[in-house]
Amino acid sequence: MTNPLNRAALASPRVLAAWAFVGYAALALAFAFFDWVLPGDGSFSSRSANAGFDDLPVMAMPVVAVLLAAHVAPAISGAKLICAAALAEYAVALFFGLVTLFVGLGIVFDSVTSVNDVFDALGYLIMGLANLALMAIAAYVVVRTFTGLGGRVPGGPAPVNPIPPQATSS
Repeated sequence: MTNPLNRAALASPRVLAAWAFVGYAALALAFAFFDWVLPGDGSFSSRSANAGFDDLPVMAMPVVAVLLAAHVAPAISGAKLICAAALAEYAVALFFGLVTLFVGLGIVFDSVTSVNDVFDALGYLIMGLANLALMAIAAYVVVRTFTGLGGRVPGGPAPVNPIPPQATSS
């Protein structure tokens, strides 16, 4: 097995950009996680309401990396690995984004004292769900690309290999 990060691969700006996008999203998720779980400013609920699991870089960078790696012809040699990394990032972001959205709802709706606060709380809920929906769509694009490159998602259907036609003798 060859290393997708070998010296020849790093000479390509497309490969560098794809790995940089995936790496940046991974770093953003790691720091969002530690900012969320480590004690610090405010309560756990307030940290949940401000967690960054559904920020724009986390949403967009993995799918842009996959599009650069697999859909710009020719596909790079590490495209399947980039897709797998993007899938892992989306799984983490969607799971923790959903958890923090619902935990953060408590503090957001608890602080409602006026009509404007109700509008802000509904905006938090609706925009949080919209962010997660956009991330789910991006994850679907990555899953389709990953399976198109020959990858198999755990629990998914087995790849179908068509039977080649038999040669007939006359």
